[in-house]
Amino acid sequence: MRTRTVRSVRAAGLALALVCGGTACSVIPTGASRAVTVDDVGREDPLDPPYARVIAMPPNPDWRPEQVVMGFQAAMASVDDPSYAVARQYLTGAYAKEWNPDSGVTVYQPSTTGDDGGDDVDDGDTEARITLKGTVVATIKDRGLYRPSDGPLDEPFTLVKEEGKGWRISAGPDGLLLSEPDVKRAYRLVDLYFLDSRREGLVIEQVQVPLNPASTFAKAVVERLLEGPSASLQGAVRTAFADGTRLIDVTTVDNRVVVNLTKGVSSDNVAAMSAQLAGTLSGIAGGSSFEVRIHGEPYYSSDRPLGIDAQQQLKFDPWMAPGNIRPFYLQDGLLRQLGKDNVGVAVPGEAGGKNGSFTHPAVSGHNLRQVAALSENRDGISVAPLLPDGKWTQWVTGKDLTPPSWDRYHSMWTVSRPSPQTSVVLRHYYDEAKHEVKQFRVAAAELNTVDVTALKVARDGVHVAVATRNAQGDEEVKIGTVIGAGADSRIDNLQTVVHPEDKRTITDIAWKDGKTLYVLTGKSELLEASLTAAPASQVAYPRLQSITALDDYLLAGAKDDEDNQQVLYWNATAAKWEPWIRDESGAVAFTAGGPSFPVFPLG
Repeated sequence: MRTRTVRSVRAAGLALALVCGGTACSVIPTGASRAVTVDDVGREDPLDPPYARVIAMPPNPDWRPEQVVMGFQAAMASVDDPSYAVARQYLTGAYAKEWNPDSGVTVYQPSTTGDDGGDDVDDGDTEARITLKGTVVATIKDRGLYRPSDGPLDEPFTLVKEEGKGWRISAGPDGLLLSEPDVKRAYRLVDLYFLDSRREGLVIEQVQVPLNPASTFAKAVVERLLEGPSASLQGAVRTAFADGTRLIDVTTVDNRVVVNLTKGVSSDNVAAMSAQLAGTLSGIAGGSSFEVRIHGEPYYSSDRPLGIDAQQQLKFDPWMAPGNIRPFYLQDGLLRQLGKDNVGVAVPGEAGGKNGSFTHPAVSGHNLRQVAALSENRDGISVAPLLPDGKWTQWVTGKDLTPPSWDRYHSMWTVSRPSPQTSVVLRHYYDEAKHEVKQFRVAAAELNTVDVTALKVARDGVHVAVATRNAQGDEEVKIGTVIGAGADSRIDNLQTVVHPEDKRTITDIAWKDGKTLYVLTGKSELLEASLTAAPASQVAYPRLQSITALDDYLLAGAKDDEDNQQVLYWNATAAKWEPWIRDESGAVAFTAGGPSFPVFPLG
C-alpha cells in the first residue's frame, strides 16, 4: 500500500451551494468557475427571517484527497442537511459510524498561507494524509454555548482510496469544523431569558441556535428555551415552565405570536413565564404581542385568555430598562448625585455632609438606597443610608479590601486579601430583625490562591466579574456565576475574558448590563468584554481612574497632568470623551478636589 502525505490544505468552499432564505434570490457557487442564480423558495414567514443556506454536494469519485476534505468541510456547514447525511458520504463506512457531529463545533479562520500539496498524491497511492491549517477562534458546545478561543488549528485527516468511490476520509476530527462565515450562515446568536434564583429578575444567556429549514427559527428558539440553561448557569437560574413542557408550534394569528405548549404554569408563575417568552422572542418577533395556548386552546389567566405585552420582560424586571437613573460621584470626600443641568447635589445624611475620607463608592438598588465606600487605606468599608438621618456605619474590617459592590438583593460584596496570593470573598447584608450586619464567606475555589483586585456583581444578581493577579504579576479578568445565598453562596463557572498573556494591568471593571463588561487597563485602554466575544478595544483617554456604566451610558473618573479631577462621559455620537460635571458657575473644567469616582446604582 502506498501512502502519501499532502502537506496542508486551506479551508475552501468547494462543492457547496449558498441559497438565501426568506424573499431574496440566491447565487450558488458550485466549485466551478461560474455561479448559478436560482429562484428563492422561502416561506416569507416573519418568524423565520431570511438567511443564507448551504446545500451540501456529494463527493465526486474523480476528486483528489484535498478536494474531498474541502467538500466534507462544505457539507458540515449545510443548513439543509441537519442530519449530515451528505457529509457522511465523504467518510468510510467505519468512520461514518464513529463520527459524532453533535459533540461540538470548532470555529476557525483558514490559514492564508500554505500549499494545497495536490501534486504529492500519485495515481497509484491508496492512502493520503492531509492537515487542515488555520486558527481556532471559538467553540460551540453544550447546546449552543459559544465561547471564544485562541490557538492553532492543526487537524489531520487520513483518507483511503475505495474501489469505485474514490477517496474517502477514514480518520479525522470528532464534531464539526466550521469557518466563521459558516457559523454566521448556519447559526444565530440569541438571548434566552431565565429567572434568577429568587424569581425576582431576569438573567440572559446568549447561545448560538442552529438554523433548520424544516422549522421556523422562532420555534427553534422557544424549544431551546424550554431545554433550560446551559451548564454555565446550572444552579444559578430557574425557569417558570413546568417540568416536561414541550412546544407544539409558534405561529402568527392576527399579528400576534401564538406559542402553543403542552402544559400551563401555576398562577404564581404566569408573570415570570410571560417575561421569559417576551424577552426571548422580542428580538425575532419585533413589536408583536404574544399569546399562549395549551394544545391549541386558549390559556386562561385571571379569567381571560393570556395575552403577553411585547415588552413584558421590561415590566417584570426594571433593570432590563432602568430608564433615566442619575449617577453619583465623590467631590471633596462627599457623595453627590447629578442634578439639573449636570450640576451635582449633595445626598442626604452623613454621606453628603460629612467627610469620611472614603473612595470607590457603590450605591445599592431601587428600594433600599444606601452607599458603601472604601476607606483610603483599604482596611474598612462603611455604609450609610441615603436619608436625612443616615449615618456612616462600618460594615467590614479587613486587610487590603477591594472596592465594594452591591447586588440586587441588598447584599454588599468585597474581597479581603490577608496575605499575598490569598483572597477571601465576603458577602454582607443588614439583618433588620436583629439590627446587625451578617457576614458570610463565599466559596470560590479558583480565587483562593490569587490576588483578587476587583469584584463586581452584575445587575442580574447572577453574573459576577473578577480581576485577578497571579504570583508572576500577570492580571486577567474572569466572568462567572453566583450560586446559592447566604452561607451557601459560591462563585462558579469562571471563564477568562481578558487573558494574562496579554500583559495588561487592570485598573477597574464595570458592568454595562448582564451581558457586557467594561475593563479599564493601566494604560487607560478601555475594553468591552463578554462571554461570547473576544475583548474589543474602545477609544481611551489619558489617566482614567475608574469607570461605571448603565446600558448606553459610560462614565469615567479622570485626572489631568496636575492631578486635577473631573468626570467624563463617552459621547458615542462624537466618538470621544467629554467633561460632564458642572460646578455652580456652569464650568466643566478639571479642578483640585473635583468630581471623581462616578457610579451608577449597582454599577
